[in-house]
Amino acid sequence: MTSIGNTELLTSSISGFLCSRTIASKAILPCLDWAVEIAKDENATVMSIFHSPIEREVLTFLLQGKCKIIIVLARTLYKTIPSELKPALEANRLLILSISNQPRISKQSALASNKYICENCHSLNFGFISKDSSLFPLYNEAIKTGKSVNVLHF
Repeated sequence: MTSIGNTELLTSSISGFLCSRTIASKAILPCLDWAVEIAKDENATVMSIFHSPIEREVLTFLLQGKCKIIIVLARTLYKTIPSELKPALEANRLLILSISNQPRISKQSALASNKYICENCHSLNFGFISKDSSLFPLYNEAIKTGKSVNVLHF
């Protein structure tokens, strides 16, 4: 695993955010409302792969707020940090992790990143999940292990 940013964020109480790539339109607003609220909390830390469209939207709100953010890349680290991430990185409220040495994201590396998030967060928030989603087994496993799980829209 390689990283850029504040590794001390890994010792905080972390909330994971995962959302299926395909999402019901009525689930979008609850996800964005959640992001707006948690972004205000400077003591909150949110971890996600931030890859699906709604996860990227959530990241946009989080970056505008005060919360801390951990991005788990399903590929190698950025060669150049995206400009939208630089202010949070400079404010010491961002950590970018890479658990893969692949140059591009794949289905397997995305699954590995999502598993890492599920295993390393104190609570999990699923923006939207369907029973045929690759996230559904992770959701079931989190429930079985007694992790705090919140589904914003089923």
